[in-house]
Amino acid sequence: MLEHVLASLKSAGHVTPHLYRDREMAYMTQALSPDAEAFNQSVKSVTGNMPVNELLHDSVFAKLAGSSGQFKVLVLKTNEKIAYSSVLLELDCAYWSAEKEAALRKGMQ
Repeated sequence: MLEHVLASLKSAGHVTPHLYRDREMAYMTQALSPDAEAFNQSVKSVTGNMPVNELLHDSVFAKLAGSSGQFKVLVLKTNEKIAYSSVLLELDCAYWSAEKEAALRKGMQ
């Protein structure tokens, strides 16, 4: 599903995703979750060299909760049963950067 969503966003052209994952997943062992390593490899193969921000699980969902007051939030829930396997995509403008915004604000002063 992640591969399909990322491909759809890329083809849209006007938005770009920022990826967030649970930091806890980096510490999952085979003993704790036999499928975690394969899941991590799968996510890495889909995301490639995209930057991935790792936050503690509670922080990822706090970020989601904070955004839901300002924006519409879409949650896609799969049937995955691996703890801390959440992937959050925050959409940003693909046509406008933080650098351009800073230059605009500076020019407005």
